[in-house]
Amino acid sequence: MAMSNGSHNAPVIGSVGSDNCGSLRSSFTCNRLTSTLNKTNIKLNNFATKSFQTRVQKLFDVYKDAVEDLILIDGIERLCSDLQMSPEEFRILILAWKCDAHQMCRFTRAEFLNGCHALQVDSVSLMKNKLSDVANDLNYNTEEFKSLYRFTFKFGLDNAVGQRILPVDTAIVLWKLIFNIREPEILQRWLNFLESQDNIRGIPKDTWNMFLNFAESVSNGDLSNYDDTEAWPSVFDDFVEYENDQANQNISEKGIGKKHGNVL
Repeated sequence: MAMSNGSHNAPVIGSVGSDNCGSLRSSFTCNRLTSTLNKTNIKLNNFATKSFQTRVQKLFDVYKDAVEDLILIDGIERLCSDLQMSPEEFRILILAWKCDAHQMCRFTRAEFLNGCHALQVDSVSLMKNKLSDVANDLNYNTEEFKSLYRFTFKFGLDNAVGQRILPVDTAIVLWKLIFNIREPEILQRWLNFLESQDNIRGIPKDTWNMFLNFAESVSNGDLSNYDDTEAWPSVFDDFVEYENDQANQNISEKGIGKKHGNVL
């Protein structure tokens, strides 16, 4: 019987092959289905993103100023009231950090939207819970805490007048605020020193940033561990000298008290 050459070896379209979908036709159908699902997911994600953005925009509008497209002091106070938080609270500093706010007492629309995206919140109730979660995480996440700490210096500057150095009173308030958690042993003594020195008018960025390293180097409050040969800002040398003088004065006073039979 005559047969055409290679008829037994000719592939039949639609027969089972070795690809994952089972055949060329199945493969084509599978690819089309995958493409359709991907496009559907993209549309759903876009819809979800747009819906999220709409809710965040509306949330901003609740608190924004009647004239300027900004959340100003009144709006921040209303937001804090709804969050059941004080405007001077640590968690509000976290909100400013997540918004990457460039100035105290105001949020631009872009800053607020960025903050809500970073926190993944679109309502006051979600924001309240997430800020508490982040505050708790910062107790354990050293790198994130350092990021917040560095941000706080920039946040405290008055950009309207081109300020580059924090006034001492502002720096003290911000140190108390940022160290609502992870307070260094040396903090209160450091703040007392700053308040007692009329000649210290401001805190430069390097002093602010280096204070974390300084606090770690004397983590137990023992200033004998301080090495003044290292490249510390001079104000730390002054602080250690001040503390040593205070300690020597206390020793002298106790000695005088014992000599005269008094207990000080």
